[in-house]
Amino acid sequence: MFRRAQSHYGRTPEPETPYHRARQVWDDRIGAVAVAGRRVWALALAEGGVIVALSLALVWTNARGSVVPWVVEVDRFGEARAVGPAIADFQPTDAMIAERLERFVKQVRSIPADPVVLRNDLLTAYDFVSPNGSKALTAYVGETAPFAQVGKAQVALEVSSVVRASPTSFRLAWTERRYQDGALVTTERWSAIVTLTKLPKPTRDRLKKNPLNVAVDAIDWSKEMAS
Repeated sequence: MFRRAQSHYGRTPEPETPYHRARQVWDDRIGAVAVAGRRVWALALAEGGVIVALSLALVWTNARGSVVPWVVEVDRFGEARAVGPAIADFQPTDAMIAERLERFVKQVRSIPADPVVLRNDLLTAYDFVSPNGSKALTAYVGETAPFAQVGKAQVALEVSSVVRASPTSFRLAWTERRYQDGALVTTERWSAIVTLTKLPKPTRDRLKKNPLNVAVDAIDWSKEMAS
């Protein structure tokens, strides 16, 4: 039995020409540019979302007022010993207060050879006094006239003790040595009762200058009799 061969007809492929190849290259380039453009657009959209999220987080943080001042405890050489956030119920230890009072009495009663150093010492001392203490300190400076003594005499202090005398006061004892023309002239022993007060509503700038948030409210100097 014989079968008749069947004929199949198909679409004749388009002949390859230089124009066809050039069009294909052009289509490939345009397609690559379109794909790259979509990727860049997606990346820009993602970056914009991140920026918006960070901006909202910053606004929310500022609205909460979460800026917290920090307290830095230093030793007598100014080296940091302890660092921590200034919490609302922070209470400085006696050791912290004693170290600050020792520096305070030296800043107030010492007379260095340099008037700039003397001025800086007194300005720093004023950061550690209350309004009442500021009046007492101003009266003391006016009475002793330390700037008039610069270049004529020098006074050096050596603090021997700082102890708590009451819930609101400390007793200090120190030795003052006065020099004139480089020679030791006198050696005197002094003591003082310093009354402290806690400052209300501390500001960020105030805590930066006085992180203990306590201040000298009254000073009672006394010269000890030589034995």
